[in-house]
Amino acid sequence: MSNIHPKDYFVDFQQLPNCDVTFVWEIIATLNEYLASLIKNSGLPEAEKVDLKGLNVNNHGVVSKETFICGSSFKISSLNILIEEGVEIEPGVFIKGPCKLSKGCKIRHGAYLRESCLIGEESVVGHVTEVKNSIFLDGAEAGHFAYVGDSILGALSNLGAGTKLANLEFRTQEEKTRKNNKTIKISSDGQEFDTGLRKFGAIIGDGSELGCNVVTSPGTLLGKGCWVSPNTNVKKGIYTQGKLIRSRHNKGVESDIRL
Repeated sequence: MSNIHPKDYFVDFQQLPNCDVTFVWEIIATLNEYLASLIKNSGLPEAEKVDLKGLNVNNHGVVSKETFICGSSFKISSLNILIEEGVEIEPGVFIKGPCKLSKGCKIRHGAYLRESCLIGEESVVGHVTEVKNSIFLDGAEAGHFAYVGDSILGALSNLGAGTKLANLEFRTQEEKTRKNNKTIKISSDGQEFDTGLRKFGAIIGDGSELGCNVVTSPGTLLGKGCWVSPNTNVKKGIYTQGKLIRSRHNKGVESDIRL
């Protein structure tokens, strides 16, 4: 078996929760519980009123009223939200917990962070970008109009404007009425693996670059340093390190990168 372990996609395991797994997608399954425990046991002080200037905290989440720059790290235990020093949040952002915003990350105007988001140091969640149950490793960027669902973005990876990491496969009417127990399956070395995940977006390896308006199918795994050309629909499956995936009649066609 190959290209199914976190080491095939990420160099720095210390950034990953529960990295001692057999399959890289198992990290996504445990993210919610990991974040809740991390925030509870962080040892950081509880936010005081002065810490929250520019933020509106209610029973549902945090809404930014104006540009907010975090002066010192704190947590909001009632919402399971942790914000570290140097985090910048622009107006119109809505954040639900559990969520960790790491040092120096930027959350731009109109972004929506749904449940279970781990945003790494110096990462960017861009304008009108939605993130749900996902990890941005250090320096990962989704700068404009992106959707990132049930996914992991590797360190220094980048999503071009309008990129969508789809996380739910098409369902029959029968599957919908049965509340969709269908799980996403992928193949590796001639074997099929059931991820056990009803929703699974993409694994984006360290340093990978996705062009504008790329759409990845649920269950897409891109190895370190992959490039995807603009306007490409990427079929589900595993793409090994250093692949160039180009659009041809609306289907992803892979080759080795030649620089």
